[in-house]
Amino acid sequence: MDAYSLKSRVPGENKEFLIQTTNDVEQGIINTSIYIDGELIDTDALPLSDESSQEQVVNLVKSAHGEKKSELEYLLNSFTKVLQSGQPRMLYHFGTTMFYKRMYVEAQRLFQAAIKLNSEYHEAYFFLSQTEFALGNINEAVASGNRAVELRPAFADYCNNLGEVYLAGNSCKRAAIEFQEAIDKNVYYADAYFNLVLAHILNGINREDFDMSTDMIGKCNDLIKKAILIYPEYQNDTLEKASNALNKGNFKRAYELFAKIRSDKKEKHRQTKAAHFKRYLIYTEWLSEENISERIEYLTKEIDKNPDYVDLYYELGMCYLHDAKFSWQRGAEYFKKALSINNKLKKAQRALDLSEEHLLKIADTITDITEKNE
Repeated sequence: MDAYSLKSRVPGENKEFLIQTTNDVEQGIINTSIYIDGELIDTDALPLSDESSQEQVVNLVKSAHGEKKSELEYLLNSFTKVLQSGQPRMLYHFGTTMFYKRMYVEAQRLFQAAIKLNSEYHEAYFFLSQTEFALGNINEAVASGNRAVELRPAFADYCNNLGEVYLAGNSCKRAAIEFQEAIDKNVYYADAYFNLVLAHILNGINREDFDMSTDMIGKCNDLIKKAILIYPEYQNDTLEKASNALNKGNFKRAYELFAKIRSDKKEKHRQTKAAHFKRYLIYTEWLSEENISERIEYLTKEIDKNPDYVDLYYELGMCYLHDAKFSWQRGAEYFKKALSINNKLKKAQRALDLSEEHLLKIADTITDITEKNE
């Protein structure tokens, strides 16, 4: 089977995105990737059947490429609209989308806008801290992380994030304090135990705090056991190599390997979240009816071209459910208009009451289907 490749360039604000789609003959997949200035920020892999014909492969490459290009264009167009919306919740939710898509500059602006409108939006501060961290702005990440903790001191995730930021700034003692705070708030917090290992090892390298250095290897081994007990997936070949390096006193190598384990876990989480937000963000609350209509038309055409591509049918089904919700909402609006003309029209009032009650059930059903099938 021949290899096929497509490339497209999509202009952004002060940058250019490159989309590349190829069929990997050896691995039997179609791979679509997005780059910013040569750096990979997102990738999707679509498995190929061994029985696929050349024509089917070409069509799938074109379809996957077109889908990713349309998705990126939608994200960039929506970014401008959302930024001007003046709605903190919308800014925050779209900011998380951009964050998990590794579009950090856009995410930064969205979270900053949300906080400007609501200075106590703790979730926005939490994600802004992570975004600044990803951009290498440690001081800004510390400031946002501290604000999130101030607003919600009981949230273990906020303490753990602040600890990670302090650790990136080589503040081992302060990082350890935050990790311990996270553990005190949630004794089953595997990531906090694992991060505390990193804090102790980095302190062993930097020699910042004498008390932390006492029986450092023993403390780390105990913390590793606790982390694995809660999250067994930590146990792998890299962990074994990291533990061996630690016990031999090769702290720099140990830190490097433990940090890689944490990084790999974070990337797996990011990819899962990024997949949840793909396909035109059809699960967000601010999706418009126009978006759904356009998507239904697009998917219908794609199914005609690729009748055996099962994901297209699934997504089209989801779009029709959203379409039904919009129609139901429109029906309720007309009942309200009828009542505004004649507020004694009992059948209109009954219809409105029932439609609003069932609209909530429809929305909950769509959310339930989405969350349990991602």
